[in-house]
Amino acid sequence: MNWYSQITQLILDFYREDLTELKQLDALPRCHVSRRWGVLRVNCRTQEAASALYTARDILREPVAQLRLAQQIKILLNGTLVAALPVNPSKLTK
Repeated sequence: MNWYSQITQLILDFYREDLTELKQLDALPRCHVSRRWGVLRVNCRTQEAASALYTARDILREPVAQLRLAQQIKILLNGTLVAALPVNPSKLTK
């Protein structure tokens, strides 16, 4: 099993009992997920997958924050940055 698929599996397992939220993350397994220097990179191949994950950004943030996987999430489309999301947006206002 590749490391990026382990991270994907961790995030999906977080919602294994809540099928409505898990369904919103359907695009995640179709993307390449990696982590480095406190940044979780989600590189999608299609615009639809990137848009779906951006729409589900709050659901994506929750397991990353609770499992302390990263401090920032970057959603990319074929290597081009689509969105950079802080994992803890409340820390920005303090």
